[in-house]
Amino acid sequence: MMLEILMKVVGGLGLFLYGMENMSGGMQKIAGKRLKKILTILTKNRLFAIIAGVFITVLVQSSSVSTVMAVGFVNASLLSLNQALGLILGAKIGTTVTGWLLALNIGKFGLPIAGMAAIFRMFSKDEKTKMKASTVLGLGLIFFGLELMSKGLEPIRSMPEFVSLFSLFTADSYLGAIKAALVGVFITAIVQSSAATLGITITLASQGLITYPTAVALVLGENIGTTITAFLASLGANPNAKRAAYANSIISILGVCWALAIFPLYLKFLNSVANPQKNLAFAIATAHTMFNIINVILFTPFVGYLGKFLCKIVKDDGKGTLKVTKLDKLMVKTPTVVIEQSKQEVINMNGEIKEMLEILLDFYMEGQEFLSDDKLKRLNVIEERMDLYQKEITDIGYSILSVDISSEMKNDTRKNIEISDEYETISDYGVRIGKILNKFAESEIKLTSVEREKLKNLNSHIVDLYELINVGFKNKDKTIFAIANEKCNMILAEYRAAKELHLEKISTLDITVTQSIGYLDLLNYYRRLRDHIFNIIELYLVEDDE
Repeated sequence: MMLEILMKVVGGLGLFLYGMENMSGGMQKIAGKRLKKILTILTKNRLFAIIAGVFITVLVQSSSVSTVMAVGFVNASLLSLNQALGLILGAKIGTTVTGWLLALNIGKFGLPIAGMAAIFRMFSKDEKTKMKASTVLGLGLIFFGLELMSKGLEPIRSMPEFVSLFSLFTADSYLGAIKAALVGVFITAIVQSSAATLGITITLASQGLITYPTAVALVLGENIGTTITAFLASLGANPNAKRAAYANSIISILGVCWALAIFPLYLKFLNSVANPQKNLAFAIATAHTMFNIINVILFTPFVGYLGKFLCKIVKDDGKGTLKVTKLDKLMVKTPTVVIEQSKQEVINMNGEIKEMLEILLDFYMEGQEFLSDDKLKRLNVIEERMDLYQKEITDIGYSILSVDISSEMKNDTRKNIEISDEYETISDYGVRIGKILNKFAESEIKLTSVEREKLKNLNSHIVDLYELINVGFKNKDKTIFAIANEKCNMILAEYRAAKELHLEKISTLDITVTQSIGYLDLLNYYRRLRDHIFNIIELYLVEDDE
């Protein structure tokens, strides 16, 4: 008997958790770019931040994901601390939607829902249809898992030892309510899913193993337990991210404290909103929602003060940061946002390398004899920043490729990685060109008018080419890449003509061997710049041919 009960409960819990993961992952993929768009409304307006938190949590179906996401965004400097606090408050309301799903008494339909969704997923060739089927499959497994747990716990009602065990934390007094809340904290911290413990609570109450007041106290504790995920995620993060995670826990702990302090009155209020005698699951879901709504209303006016308080408690470590992107490993839970932000970082790389090429172009246009120390220093700074850009985009890109995402998202991620690698290499050649030009100046070597003109033209064409691929990359426009391809061919032809002209005229030119070799090196470096840009163009044109 005990083994059968254990198998059904554990099996049901496993299916429930797997269903939650499937539904959450599917919702995130379906939500897609909406997550990024929702984040754009996060201004200093606290109300907008809270509303955004509600919508994001409803979309991803997990307050843990949205709060960890908020911590990650703060760590990456995408959000300010106050914006993140608003997002966290909104997440606490958004997560209550899951409770209403659990309150639906349709457990017997869970298996057929999961079965039909699995069939659709198996035979569908369209990736979007597969995503939607996976989401519905997750929903079906949630209901089926609850049904299994409910059936498994039925025999326990007639076992005196279990009845006495559950009576140890009955919320029939203040102490009992505190004990029940602590149990809720403990279980949720272990499972790391408030939805799972809420489902267990509804199941236990429906089977008569715990009373409604005990269920309410457990729900209160679950709100604290779920904050452990964001707390663990903040370990090793920057001070601002830690403040966001601590704020998440503080808001829940203080909220539970006021609810437990007036527990009898709180129960009377809840009874006036939803009668547990008529629909117990509905009443428990109501208790979950009402607590979070009231808590958010109470804390919203004090978000700014809480932020200031945490800034005093959690001091800046003074280490500074070498990061150049707004990407962070904690953002991996929201792949769509990471891919979009990675694309923006690649665009930022393009802008900085364009600046590098324009510094060199100014040298030729203005007839300078050498690059100023400031400009040469700027070239080196850009090159060093490109190294960091490439590393940060690649690191998070490989993390994204290891999770379950659509083939389109994988393709975009690979392109972000490959293009950042090409840009990093291009910046190396930009610095080499600058060094040769300054080496000429130090050796009192002057470029001939023909050499300067040829280099100026190559540099100018490369800048124009950069403009083209930047527009093509932003808009995923293969037509632009086709035009850029023609430009590449023209640059290659110009390089070859300049090289041949130099080799033909070298015997008649009054230049040193050092100048001749240096000039050929400069031509070769511009050809390398063109080659690496061509590699980027091929990523799109070859894909188009396939």
